[in-house]
Amino acid sequence: MEEEFSIRPIIWSSPWMEKALDLRREVFVIEQHVPEELEIDEDDRTAFHLLVLKDDEAVATLRLSPHGESIKIGRVAVRQAYRKKGLGTRLMKMAIEHAARGEFHDAILDAQIESMPFYARLGFAEEGEVFMDAGIPHKRMKLAL
Repeated sequence: MEEEFSIRPIIWSSPWMEKALDLRREVFVIEQHVPEELEIDEDDRTAFHLLVLKDDEAVATLRLSPHGESIKIGRVAVRQAYRKKGLGTRLMKMAIEHAARGEFHDAILDAQIESMPFYARLGFAEEGEVFMDAGIPHKRMKLAL
């Protein structure tokens, strides 16, 4: 990452978790109208999260959670002012590198249909049928590790 950004690996009990959740609320609940009760789930407590900061402002986040022999990348959120600047790509590459160090066969994610080209550029391939999640069409994507 450029020097102006720092990336913090965090877990549920981290004091930085509130910043990650606030950013997710901004992106998913406010911008995309995901019901707030669906935004935080049981995976958040056990997941490994990455938080990108510019100074002390949260600008991007995601989480990784084990799902059998796969690791699931989810809740990928980049603050609107920082989109289309390569930050999401760098964050995803870091998540993939982290996942590859584990004993997982592949990384999976449930991509919003409009975000599928972004994940395809990172090597993820489509799997299965389109499904609805929080009223938004998604499709499972997978990357061999």
